[in-house]
Amino acid sequence: MKRTIGVAGVALAALVLTGCAPQAIAPIGTPITTFPDGTTKTPRSTPADGLDDGPSAPTPPAADSTSQAAAVKLAEKFMTAFARPQLDATSWMNALYPMLTQQGAAAYEGTDPSNVPVHRVSGSGTVVDGATDYALVVTVPTDIGTYAVSVTRKAPTDPWLVDRITPPGR
Repeated sequence: MKRTIGVAGVALAALVLTGCAPQAIAPIGTPITTFPDGTTKTPRSTPADGLDDGPSAPTPPAADSTSQAAAVKLAEKFMTAFARPQLDATSWMNALYPMLTQQGAAAYEGTDPSNVPVHRVSGSGTVVDGATDYALVVTVPTDIGTYAVSVTRKAPTDPWLVDRITPPGR
């Protein structure tokens, strides 16, 4: 009986040690799988920098002039509503909610409008280069400088919504 346990122990140790031994790695370009029909699967080659960005996403289409005009109108309307530090917090936030994404609403929730330094929009908004059908930035001049208003939407047929604003100098 002791001999059977000893032989089983040696066999188990051999299996464990075999599993720990380093395994040969096929060089890149060597087929790693051969299928019954004789075809193989070969690993992709790695870019020279060692990083693989994967497949490229298609570039979204540029926003057309009608779409850009709607985004500018929203950005100006939003900044006009934002630039009212004399309002109570509830009225101020309720005026902004319909123009904000969920993320934008969460970011501005709890803001005390009396701390908002801007008091008025002083000119027309302008779309920054790089505008797409899904996201763009509109610069809006105010009495304290130019704000950048980021607007976004999930589909070209959806209305634009403000995601965030960046004050002058940032």
